[in-house]
Order: sequence, then C-alpha cells, then structure tokens
Amino acid sequence: MELFKIGFVTVRLIDILDVSIVTFLFFRIYESLRGSLAMRVTSVVLGIFLLWKLVVLLEFRLLGSILDEFLGLGAIGVMIIFSPEIRKFLSAISTNSLLSRLKRQVAASTDTSDTYREVVEALKSLRATGSGALIALTGTDPLEEIQESGDSIDATISARLIYSIFQKESPLHDGAMILHQGRISAVRCILPISKVGNLDAELGLRHRSALGLSEVSDALVIVVSEERRELSLANRGNLTRNVDYGDIEEAISRHFQPRLS
Repeated sequence: MELFKIGFVTVRLIDILDVSIVTFLFFRIYESLRGSLAMRVTSVVLGIFLLWKLVVLLEFRLLGSILDEFLGLGAIGVMIIFSPEIRKFLSAISTNSLLSRLKRQVAASTDTSDTYREVVEALKSLRATGSGALIALTGTDPLEEIQESGDSIDATISARLIYSIFQKESPLHDGAMILHQGRISAVRCILPISKVGNLDAELGLRHRSALGLSEVSDALVIVVSEERRELSLANRGNLTRNVDYGDIEEAISRHFQPRLS
C-alpha cells in the first residue's frame, strides 16, 4: 500500500516495516557486541556491504566488476583473518539469546548476594597491607579464552582466599583473578593490554590490563594499586581511579542488574 512519495521515490507501508525491522536488528547486534572484538568484524562487513551497494547504485561498471571479484576472494580472506573474532561473534549471539539471558539472570541473583561482600572485605585487607590485585567479574561476554590462559580453581568466593592468593609469596598472585557465577573461576589469567596511548604514565600493567579487558568485553574489573594503595574500576572502556568501597559495591550491583531490555 502506497503511503506517500518523496520525489520519484514511493514509500509504502511494507518499506517502513522493512526499515524498522532492519534498524531493530542492527541495534540489537550493536547492543550485544558493543565493546567486543566481534564488533570490529561487524563493522568491516558492514563497510564492505555499503561500498558494494554504492557502486551498484552509481553504476560504476569497471569498479563494480573489480569489487565483485574482490568480494569473492575477500570473503574467504575475512573468514581466515578474522576467524577468532568470527568465533567470538557467533558465541556472543548464542550467549545473548533470550533463554541464555534468563539463565544468567538466575545466576546473577546469586552473584549479587553475600558472596560479593567477601570481595569488598578482601579489598580492605589487600589495601591495608599494600598488596596489589586484579579481579575481573564476568558479564554476558564469554571469557573462556581469558580463563584458559590461567589456572582453573573453581573455588568458593572467600575474602581470606582472595587475600592469600594475591600475597607475593603465593605462586598464583601474578595476573588476574576471574570471578564467574559466584565462584573464583580462574587465577593467573592474562588480560589484553589497552592500546590507549594517552594514559597516565604512573599507571602500571594492572591498570592497562584492566582497561584492556574492559575495552573488549563487558567485564567489570577491580584494581588494587600496590604502590599507592588506590582502588580503581574499569568498565566499558572507562577507567575510574581512586574509588571507595561504596563505589565498588554500587558498581557490582549495577553490573549484575537485569539486562533483558
């Protein structure tokens, strides 16, 4: 059914519905992949698609023929070059289904219980003794590769255990601790380093690693500075320094709020 015309373009009801559905799908994909490596793959694919459509629209025959040949080979190249990101992309889609989110919300109700009060108690002890620490709380993004880089322990969250792990005498104190679904999932994990070039020069590897993980996932990362005894939070590519225990409790609460919308 024709609604109106804009110049020589006829706008139908089905066209509006079509655009609305596509817009909604792109928005949901962006929300699911925002801040992750898979978002880069999506951007590359979208850019190539838009370029190809523009060439077709402008009827650039020579460029169009070259681009057609390039896309045939380029598709294979993208699959090879971005295979890790594509795997993350497919994993992100599967883990962000409605059923998966409902399951995570059940787990989140446990995550935000008394177990994470143990984290705050551990932070108090670590800060008081000048012990450094790097603790990541998983969100909806899978961190299997990060956890596999360290040692799996699957232990109950305990202030005493967290404190003892991050003591210099402990063989497990280097790297990051991953907290997943109310458990200490892994320790000595290697995190990606942030590529931001304008960070404060006094920030060390812990802060850069925390920011790096927050840039490629929706994890909430807590840092305890060994030298300055300062608490910091990294989330969604942002680093907040010199926070207090109340800020950390509030951040953890927000981190596990329902994300079904």
